[in-house]
Amino acid sequence: MRVRIIYGKLRPGTWDAYEAAYKEVAEQSGQIPGLRARWLTRDVDNPDAGYSISLWEDEASMRAYESSDILKNTILPKLTPYFSGEYTTTHCEMRFREKFG
Repeated sequence: MRVRIIYGKLRPGTWDAYEAAYKEVAEQSGQIPGLRARWLTRDVDNPDAGYSISLWEDEASMRAYESSDILKNTILPKLTPYFSGEYTTTHCEMRFREKFG
């Protein structure tokens, strides 16, 4: 399993619009091969920042998504206008998982 974590700071006061756009593109993008789960989290100490976390079946699926037309032509054009410029993507390997409930 692979985890893709994106941290970004938004332009002040745009979180609600960004969250609505995020949910809209998530619905529009349909089922993405290899994507197992995704979360949008808001920083409690900085309401203009947050993380997008996605869980991938394997590295190949994650990398294919990153070079896909859906990301470049549908998702990013709707989300990047909200970012203030600070934006990082980190790739991780799942090493341990414990499931509750």
